[in-house]
Amino acid sequence: MTNEGIIFHPIGYIHSKFNNMNKTPKNSRNTNETWMEIDLKYLEAMCDMKVGEEYMLIFYFNQSKGYKMKVPLMGDGPITGLFSTHAPCRPNPIGVSNITIKEIDKNKIKFIGVDMLDGTPILDIKNAVKS
Repeated sequence: MTNEGIIFHPIGYIHSKFNNMNKTPKNSRNTNETWMEIDLKYLEAMCDMKVGEEYMLIFYFNQSKGYKMKVPLMGDGPITGLFSTHAPCRPNPIGVSNITIKEIDKNKIKFIGVDMLDGTPILDIKNAVKS
């Protein structure tokens, strides 16, 4: 194993009405709607994405600082081990949320399930695993 750094490059950014961590929904199972803008060089990678489908959005918690081993669940619930939560302050500040696509307009994707801040860098999009 090596201790080399890992470098990610955003594929796009979230455009959200939320600009404060305290006022952002605590999970993606909400009905808040927003949109993301994907870099045009990835337009071909979006060719099979469909309205109504669920996807996993992987993003970088770019405004998170530090972390604790135990945190309140959903921000105000019982104290829980960090790895059993979706808390934004993590050893590697990477977030994953399930979203549902409402509209696709070229490289812009409107979706519900936003729990990210405005300007959040998107690292990847994957189809949601269906059970």
